[in-house]
Amino acid sequence: MEYLTPLIYRKIIDTISYIYDKSGTDPDMDLFRFKDVLNSFSEGQFESKKWAVEELNKFIFDQYNECFIIGGWHGLFSHLLSESGFRNKIVNCELDIVCHTIAKRLKIHENISFRHGDGIDIFNEYNYNDKIVVCTACEHIDEDDLNLVIQLKKPEMLMCLQSNNYYEVDSHINCHQSLEDFVSSLPLKQILYSGKKNYKNKYDRFMVIGR
Repeated sequence: MEYLTPLIYRKIIDTISYIYDKSGTDPDMDLFRFKDVLNSFSEGQFESKKWAVEELNKFIFDQYNECFIIGGWHGLFSHLLSESGFRNKIVNCELDIVCHTIAKRLKIHENISFRHGDGIDIFNEYNYNDKIVVCTACEHIDEDDLNLVIQLKKPEMLMCLQSNNYYEVDSHINCHQSLEDFVSSLPLKQILYSGKKNYKNKYDRFMVIGR
């Protein structure tokens, strides 16, 4: 997989300018959003999403007509999945309304759409065998809520899930000590792939793909 098209970087620059202009009149659009946008397209984020797309593509066949992303942030995974050749509908769902607004401004692929809301609550609308559900931010989601979704999902739905052992972040409420700990916490009936990657000796990111 190649790096993101240069168009996305031009859009990032334009979006930072937009945030600066809006920050003068909109109290929700404060200047920390500069850093938030840059963080969401950082090396670590890119590598973890690229890894997910590469492994997920090994299990994507014609029966999957849509990918629903829970906690999609500014849409990096959506862009990488589209650029990898996935031409069916991709839905980037994000709870934070400002992130949702920014993600829409960063759109570059026509098969990507955006939902504002809690992906766990919205999940049931996408609970079909021909769907892919991705969450690369399981560390931000209550374990009981995540497991309920997995338990209720249709049998042939394909899921790709990532978490980590980066406990230092306050919003990381569902970290795991090891890959084995993460795998055992998920009530998936079939594990197709599991793996881990270390990021600069700071933390390990874990990934599971299954049904």
